[in-house]
Amino acid sequence: MFKSAITRRWYSPLPRAIRHKAVRQTGYRNSVVDNSTTARDLKAFPSDTIIQSHHPIASTILNEPTIVVERQMEMMNVFLGFEQANKYVIMDALGNRIGYMQERDFGLVKAVMRQFYKLHRPFVVDVFDNWGNVLLTIKRPFSWINSHIKAILPDQISLETSSKPESILPFGSVPVPQSTSTSGEAGTLVGESVQNWHLWRRRYELFQRDNSTGESFAQFAEIDAPFLSFEFPLSDESGKIMAGVDRNWVGLGRELFTDTGVYIVRMDSTQSFQGVYPPETLSDQVLNFDQRAVLLANAVSIDFDYFSRHSRHGGGLIGFGDYGE
Repeated sequence: MFKSAITRRWYSPLPRAIRHKAVRQTGYRNSVVDNSTTARDLKAFPSDTIIQSHHPIASTILNEPTIVVERQMEMMNVFLGFEQANKYVIMDALGNRIGYMQERDFGLVKAVMRQFYKLHRPFVVDVFDNWGNVLLTIKRPFSWINSHIKAILPDQISLETSSKPESILPFGSVPVPQSTSTSGEAGTLVGESVQNWHLWRRRYELFQRDNSTGESFAQFAEIDAPFLSFEFPLSDESGKIMAGVDRNWVGLGRELFTDTGVYIVRMDSTQSFQGVYPPETLSDQVLNFDQRAVLLANAVSIDFDYFSRHSRHGGGLIGFGDYGE
């Protein structure tokens, strides 16, 4: 009875803009109600990016204007506060499953170290389609303070490198990434999300790798959310909203006893924000595939940094303690 009370879904994982709309049932997955759920034509995206329209991650997940990412419940976390490998389901705006993400579990030693490293721990999360094919890899190295997460395309892509890559100044305050290393992962680094420490605000700065030079990075957005915010809008250089990650409230039982969460990842400023923000606050820039991959990685970072309370405080009904913190 207790398990059913916690696991019962008391909420809708769908975005607010379409949660109460009637959906016409057809056999085609991309049948839509309005433009807020229409997958953008792959030909409409820029072609000068590392991730191209023919890559499966582009045609399966990143072409959607809005996706829903739901972190799965970990029963050992609920009853013992034992941090397990994270798992996520990825859905489109109509609730159809289009993929999933799963943290690599390297065995008993890594499982034990997860309990001690807590928010400092490194991890690797693979993005899969519904048939188990790896589409993208998200890697976070060990960090003492600011989290630093990488989006890596598994396929090997040869980039034309310039002898003198152009230096692009960021509009944020964290240094521009200098290394294109994938930290041991096979594939090509697409971009990075870097946490910008602040005493109470929740800040990130997002960078994409320059495909023309291959060795430099350009900042395309920043996040500056208030204290205890559940909404993380991405702002461009002029301060207008171009995308965002929103965390849905999932019910008192789940919020108190579990790490589960539902995140609305809005990737298209022209389609994803109907009824959410005033039109004058929205940017006319639309994220390309590389930027959307970094945004997806950032959503995982947000979940881990701010909403994995058992990684920080032990958690669970019994708890493993706080290990001296």
